[in-house]
Amino acid sequence: MAKAVRAIVAQCLGASNICRNFNQCWMWCEHWLPSGEKFYTLGIAAICWVIWKTCNSVCFEGKIVTSPISIICYACSLMEYWAGLFLDDDKDQLVTGANTMLKIVLQLMGEEAKAQRNHLLKYAKSKDQDDKSDDQNS
Repeated sequence: MAKAVRAIVAQCLGASNICRNFNQCWMWCEHWLPSGEKFYTLGIAAICWVIWKTCNSVCFEGKIVTSPISIICYACSLMEYWAGLFLDDDKDQLVTGANTMLKIVLQLMGEEAKAQRNHLLKYAKSKDQDDKSDDQNS
């Protein structure tokens, strides 16, 4: 799940790779967000916190995560909330960045839902054909 979350974040930022572990996060941020140095800690903390909270919910409360996109949405809401700890200009940049990432994630969610619908339609169509052939063989 964490790898999928990192991949979605990378896609939101236009990155062509993902960091493989926590230590690489800092170098990855420096490469893909060269002017956002003061926001690295907040972004990484939000994503790590949400992954941690989600894992705990799955393990201890039996919750089911259907998509890593929900984790990104949760992280975006945390980033917006924590943006209040920054001064006005930085706060505005953080809120704009979180909203942009959320917008991209929601577009991905729409594409994911469309792919799931198409998969279900193909399954239903093949099931109908199986049922028809069973009827003809009877």
